[in-house]
Amino acid sequence: MEQNFNLLAQSRANYYTQGSPVQFVRVELLKGEETGEVAVCLTFKNVSSETITGLVVKYKCKNRQGQVICEDQYYYENISAGQGDLFGMDDAVYVSNEPVGSVDVELDQMFLQSGKAVALGEYKRLRLPAPRELPAALAKQLCESTGREDMKYIPQVIEQGWYCACGAFHPKEENTVYCSECGCDRILLQNTLSGMLQKAREEQAAAKAQPDEADGTRVIGQTVPAMTDQERFAAAYHSRNAAPLDEEEEEEDDNTRVYGKNNAAAPSAPEPQQDYEPEEEPEENEGTAPDDVLAANVIRWAPPITVILCALVIAATVVYHLVVQ
Repeated sequence: MEQNFNLLAQSRANYYTQGSPVQFVRVELLKGEETGEVAVCLTFKNVSSETITGLVVKYKCKNRQGQVICEDQYYYENISAGQGDLFGMDDAVYVSNEPVGSVDVELDQMFLQSGKAVALGEYKRLRLPAPRELPAALAKQLCESTGREDMKYIPQVIEQGWYCACGAFHPKEENTVYCSECGCDRILLQNTLSGMLQKAREEQAAAKAQPDEADGTRVIGQTVPAMTDQERFAAAYHSRNAAPLDEEEEEEDDNTRVYGKNNAAAPSAPEPQQDYEPEEEPEENEGTAPDDVLAANVIRWAPPITVILCALVIAATVVYHLVVQ
């Protein structure tokens, strides 16, 4: 009886087989709509330059308690997978009535279009570091930019190969910058993401340095909420009734912080002194130095002496003219 299967779960391989022309990519668990049976499907990729016509693998399925429920081999035949092609995802290697917790896969041998059989058991499996996820906001932007919904990871180059933003891993043996699963260019993805990060940094810096429209103050490193109508009225009212600054205070303000109208930390105007008395003038020459006393005497007696000298000069001039004549 034929039935439709729905995707129940999928997981990418957390290792790769170094030097192997075939790589295990992911495992998918499909659940039948009618019987509820779970089908195990495996996906592989040809990273060699030759066409693969057959592949034999060994697999081991375990339940959620870690117990082995099936251990067998499967022969993928009558395939024609070129370089970068994915295959195997349409064949169920195992169907179970019991939930499957994990699947372990080993590559056995492959058959080329030339008829040659290649043993794969000698290639060593190496564990891969997990791909790093993008922040949700950047992931959304990258999905919109590429027109895809699965761009959730940072495209990055590691020692064993590189990760695409869709999560696909490409070993060095594949020797390509194009993702075989989503078709994206690694370099283009990295440049696009770098542009997004640069734009985000510029917008963040602009937001931190943006002046507050409500009161004209510049606030660094924090967000100032917009003033309400009531707050704006109160600020205008207090500003209208505030005492003007003295000239000395205005000069000092040029080099100090300017508080906004709605800033609660702004200093209040000084209280006027109620019992103000002028300071008493010191007595003449009291507590002054000798030089200051001499200068004071010169200033005091210079005008009358000058008047007397001018009168004497005028008198002498008149006498001289009378005698001469």
